[in-house]
Amino acid sequence: MQNKNNPFSFLFKKSNENKRLENLVRERTLELNRYQKDLEKALDAAKAANSSKSVFLANVSHEIRTPMNSIMGFSELALDGDFTPKTREYIENIRTNAKWLLEIINDILDISKIESGRMELENIPFDLHELFSSCRTLVMPKAVEKGIMLHFYAEPSVGRRPVGDPTRLRQVFVNLLSNAIKFTNAGMVKLHSDITSMTNDTISMHFEIKDSGIGMSSEQIDRVFTPFTQAETGTTRIYGGTGLGLPISKNLVEMMGGKLFVESTPGVGSKFSFDLTFSTIPRSEEEMLDRKIGLKEIEKPVFDGEIMLCEDNVMNQQVIKEHLLRVGIDTFVAENGKVGVDTISDRMKNGQKQFDLIFMDMHMPVMDGLEASAKIRELDPSIPIVAMTANIMADDMDVYKASGMKDCVCKPFTSQELWRCLLKYFTPVEKTETVSDTGSYIDNLPESDTEFQKTLRKVFYNSSINKYNEINDAINKKDIKLAHRLAHTLKGNAGQVGKTELQKAAAQVEHHLRDGINLVTEELFVALKTELDQVLSEFSSEME
Repeated sequence: MQNKNNPFSFLFKKSNENKRLENLVRERTLELNRYQKDLEKALDAAKAANSSKSVFLANVSHEIRTPMNSIMGFSELALDGDFTPKTREYIENIRTNAKWLLEIINDILDISKIESGRMELENIPFDLHELFSSCRTLVMPKAVEKGIMLHFYAEPSVGRRPVGDPTRLRQVFVNLLSNAIKFTNAGMVKLHSDITSMTNDTISMHFEIKDSGIGMSSEQIDRVFTPFTQAETGTTRIYGGTGLGLPISKNLVEMMGGKLFVESTPGVGSKFSFDLTFSTIPRSEEEMLDRKIGLKEIEKPVFDGEIMLCEDNVMNQQVIKEHLLRVGIDTFVAENGKVGVDTISDRMKNGQKQFDLIFMDMHMPVMDGLEASAKIRELDPSIPIVAMTANIMADDMDVYKASGMKDCVCKPFTSQELWRCLLKYFTPVEKTETVSDTGSYIDNLPESDTEFQKTLRKVFYNSSINKYNEINDAINKKDIKLAHRLAHTLKGNAGQVGKTELQKAAAQVEHHLRDGINLVTEELFVALKTELDQVLSEFSSEME
């Protein structure tokens, strides 16, 4: 009752209400600050995890590509020999499956590039009919095997050539076509392109890839674009694949300014479609010659020139020299970057003709590829330098370009990939038979492939006979980095000569010498010595 008689009681009520609101605001502010700190911690953790993933992918890519360089390189060289049809079939299968594994690795790297924003699109003129033709060539063998009909149609853009990224567009088409063929057991797969509108400077196109395959339910469609996921749990086991083709295609289409749609009915089939708009230029002969479509087969060239190869691994030296010899190129080998720099310097002082091209490995003792390239650029910037390495992540490529390197040949490489690189810097003096990426041809070689294999075994024997002691001495001197590099070299060389057990033993030692710490157990050392001694004993009979 006292409050009712007090004319200022409402002020006390208002003051109490204000205090309550102030306390509430204070509590909410503190709570928001806690949320913000939690979010910042989560963001930092996510950034750290993403960085770790990129490092992991770079390391895994390098480790897988290095032995694959031997598998693919020696498969190509072996195919030049005289074999029974069955043996040739086996080697062809090795080559085919190695290429398939490389495609899986590339898919994983593409996802990484897209997620990190490192994927860049080219902007060059291309011919859609030629693009469709190359896609047909790539997917035709599997379609024929399954008895599936293929139908391709591209509406012609008379007088104009679209400008875009034909390599990535081909990747989208091949991913979608391969997927359609994989999930179709009978019927037809179609790739159609129609022009929806056209101006003096642009062209808009609608693309459809349609199949009569197993189809998908609406629930399956919802998750089909999720990386590492396929329509159903058992799909990967039954049909194979990584589940990366569709997510990569979706992201590439979006990067080009379109959107990938899917329509599907279980038991009837699926249709993937998207629309893209390209700028255009008039057709000309010069642009036809300048196009950069990379999958077209080329004739085997023969060159007249000399290359310097900076490479410390003697086995890689032999393989690369053999590939270059087969196209008429003499190779001078520098066992590390410093030797390469000194050789260039000496040629300048003596007035000798410089090398036409330098192939540069990245990881070498004494002086690595990046430092050597920078020094050579200072001496003579006119000599083109091409990186030859298994490290081909987007960040690596940027570093190579910043160091003045013109190009990169990624290990493992095919004959066609090597030839395409050489054609940028050499004019062929002649061409021989047309050769696909399924192999290369030997001409005018002084020795057979059997003799070449014997040569490699001799090189392995001479370079590895003291390798165990070298690794052990490096560890005793606390030079773990050197010990790691020696084990890595032994692992790669063992793979070159087909000694998988030694390769595994060396890989185990290498793995336990990482990050400057020696975690190699006595058992691992014994296993390494046992396997190495066995291989050296086997090869010793050829050392006469």
